Amino acid sequence: MRRDRIKLSPRHQGWIYATFAVLFATGVLWLVAKRWLGGSGEFGETTSPLAPLAMQVHGAAAMVFLVLLGTLLQGHVRQAWNARRSRVTGGGMLAGVALLVASGYGLYYLGGEETRAAVSLLHWVVGLVLPVWLVWHVRASKRVRVIRHAPRGRREPARVAETPATEPQPLVVERPTLH
Repeated sequence: MRRDRIKLSPRHQGWIYATFAVLFATGVLWLVAKRWLGGSGEFGETTSPLAPLAMQVHGAAAMVFLVLLGTLLQGHVRQAWNARRSRVTGGGMLAGVALLVASGYGLYYLGGEETRAAVSLLHWVVGLVLPVWLVWHVRASKRVRVIRHAPRGRREPARVAETPATEPQPLVVERPTLH
């Protein structure tokens, strides 16, 4: 019997959640180090030594997450989309991840301080919101699974239009005769 490909295995969940947590933690660490832990030095503004380290770990975790995203798209996303399950929260997750991937690429390769500042703001705002969206997605998906798999007595009864009672018709079976 084929396993439900929408529900992730515990190992798959572990990899995704761990990578997501590392991305979030290193992103927040970079943001704090860059905005509040820097100072003024003899040659101008200085950055905290945590900022480059956080960025290196963040970049490595992003590469791992892209591989994991491929595994999600192949099974989890496609199957859930076809089953019409969690489309709002799942679609929001995909949109948020797409924004993070595009803005991460833009931060690395786009030039110009004005453009970089706008892309950076977009990247860290989406990065701070996406974990909350992930929790919403997981909880909403579990709620749908509980409702769908509830015992028959606990489900709400289906609303069926009442049809007028009719007399049951006798079943007539004609048997062929051999001549």
